[in-house]
Amino acid sequence: MKFIDVHTHLHDRRIIRDVPGIVDRARAAGVEAMVTCATMEENFPDTARLSREYPDVIPCFGVHPWFLDSLTPDWANHLAAQLEKQPAGVGETGLDFMVKGLDRDLQVRVFTTHLDLADAFVRPINIHIRKAWDAFVHILKKRGPLRAGGLVHSFSGSAELVRVLQGYNLHISFSGAVTRPNAKKTVRALNAVDPDRILFETDTPDIYPTLEDEPPRRGRLNEPANLPKIAAAAAGRRNMTLEALAGHAHANARQLFETLTSDESLTHESIRK
Repeated sequence: MKFIDVHTHLHDRRIIRDVPGIVDRARAAGVEAMVTCATMEENFPDTARLSREYPDVIPCFGVHPWFLDSLTPDWANHLAAQLEKQPAGVGETGLDFMVKGLDRDLQVRVFTTHLDLADAFVRPINIHIRKAWDAFVHILKKRGPLRAGGLVHSFSGSAELVRVLQGYNLHISFSGAVTRPNAKKTVRALNAVDPDRILFETDTPDIYPTLEDEPPRRGRLNEPANLPKIAAAAAGRRNMTLEALAGHAHANARQLFETLTSDESLTHESIRK
């Protein structure tokens, strides 16, 4: 079985020095590619460098809603220039109305600009949504389906929302949150996703999964090598074999990110050679 981790942050200062080991362990676990998402202009260079140094790393460039105070006046042009330089997706971007004090109007404007760039460059987009589902759906209804598609990462919405979002050319990605014993809402959403729209991620270095063979440990850093365990937990909760569910997720990730590669295969031997 092969896996593709569709949402990580390999530039994170907590893990960037260990990226060689992270990549090696991912390969050993069957993770043939991982998407790493920038979160602000400051880490665009590290994200670009990691994707050059490791052919199994696929970059996305964007500004996370938590970090809008880091925006420079020319941020949108900087993002466009980065997308022109290399095959890359857009993100992490989105809306987060859970965190108090974040300017919601600014979030909507910045997110909309990201969506505009994703459509203009025909690139997939990596989206963060928390407690902002109504605003998100309103934006989608005004725009229509995304040209190159995208994903809602670490999905926390309802099963009913799954059906709505799929209609806008979006995939639904599940993280280690789906392994939590009390994740009833997430499991309902998991079971509502069409097989050709399901994806898995680690959100490295965060959302360490709850694993039966490991004692709980707060603060433990996540990594792509844990992706097969997340998929296995999801398969059990969806009443599917791991082989079947992993096969769907792998094919979906290949299809979504194929425009960012110069080869049909998303294996580390051939990505963007």
